[in-house]
Amino acid sequence: MRNPKINCTRWSRITLLLLSLLFLTDASQAQKIFTMDAARFRQSSGLVYLEVYFMIQRDQLQFVKTADGFEAGYQITLELHSTDTLLSTTSWEVSDYALQLEDITPRQKLPDIVAYNLPPEKYNIKALVTDINQNVTESRSVSLALKAYPDSGLSISDIELATKLQKGAEGSKFYKNGFLVIPNTEKIYGTSLPMLYYFAEIYNLKESDENYTVTRYILDQAHNEVRTLPQKNRKKLGNSLVEVDGFSVASLKSGAYFLKLVVDDREVDASASAQAKFFVYRPEDFVSEEIGDQSEGPSADEIEFASYTDAELDEAVAELKYLMSESEIRIAKKLNSEGKREFLIEFWKARDTNPNTRVNEYRMLFNKRKEHVNLKYSMFGRPGWKSDQGRVYLIYGKPDHIEFHTHDLNTRAYEIWYYDRIEGGAVFVFVDRNNFGDYRLVHSTKKGELYRPYWFEEEAKIR
Repeated sequence: MRNPKINCTRWSRITLLLLSLLFLTDASQAQKIFTMDAARFRQSSGLVYLEVYFMIQRDQLQFVKTADGFEAGYQITLELHSTDTLLSTTSWEVSDYALQLEDITPRQKLPDIVAYNLPPEKYNIKALVTDINQNVTESRSVSLALKAYPDSGLSISDIELATKLQKGAEGSKFYKNGFLVIPNTEKIYGTSLPMLYYFAEIYNLKESDENYTVTRYILDQAHNEVRTLPQKNRKKLGNSLVEVDGFSVASLKSGAYFLKLVVDDREVDASASAQAKFFVYRPEDFVSEEIGDQSEGPSADEIEFASYTDAELDEAVAELKYLMSESEIRIAKKLNSEGKREFLIEFWKARDTNPNTRVNEYRMLFNKRKEHVNLKYSMFGRPGWKSDQGRVYLIYGKPDHIEFHTHDLNTRAYEIWYYDRIEGGAVFVFVDRNNFGDYRLVHSTKKGELYRPYWFEEEAKIR
């Protein structure tokens, strides 16, 4: 079987609002360097073939200028644990290249895969991905119970969800049993990825000229049937076969779902099933159709802030220091918890760029920026939004262009951020004064910011 070389009705408004918060969380997670997933398949001699998948978010890697363009590098380290015992550690480095920074987009993901042949047991897999140029490491872990697949009796593997599925491509690390399968570790489909592909393996069919059937169901979060896909009648070409296909999720509303496969071998009255969770996200599901909808219930911000603890309220107010006026800062300092809750609601309401929707688009943008800076510029226990680079990114957004200058014998490392649409073109210069990766703002042409035209001689040049 395995190549041994390849080691409803319209949703309620509140439900939609809560789901929008769920996908805001998912969107923030998408800004992290990587996601991971795993799937289990049968192997010979009672072993289980475990595949661990990675997706590296390309636009979260730091590319540095080279003679031929730009280069990024990252290291993946994988630790395999059984109970409290470290069984193995695997580590490798990957380089990525781009001719220009504009070629790098948020939708680009770099897949990778590692496979194990393991005896049935409980395992924990810890993955660490280090962006070499930033010296930033993220970790993820997944716990799995590996059970032996029986030598007799109909059974089915895990369902691997994919972004791409095609015949051929032998020699690729993602090739198995005649197909190229690119995994979807995030398991999110929808407007930007309307086709859901899947791969599974069926074991121990009774060999004969009879057909077997595969019935596919889409279930909602409560495991209620939402849709039944066309049943497939297949020829038995062996006792172990692959089940691959794809279908559109474009008509499904945003939410969590399960794909359930049921295999029936009616000749021996046997059945086996497996299911995999996936998510659908369509931005249009969270946009009110009429301005009048705004008055029908609480906004997304009100729902979220209502659940905040005192500590979360303090942090949420503190994060706004770069956006607040002096009078707002004075007011916020005097408020108790309930006052801060109301302050946050009114603060964001006043800055809502589209009051016709219940979701505050400006706050969504701010949160996206905050997640980015906390991921990229945090160090020594200090959150990224408190750094100089984090402050500038929060206020002005992503630069149109960044020049990276590395440390050498005569010059400290520094970065120049260009904002083409601010005041006819503004720059911000950050210098790594202590060679620790903590870049400080030393000069800007933006009005109201630090202005030091001789910054290179005073800050960057090593004397």
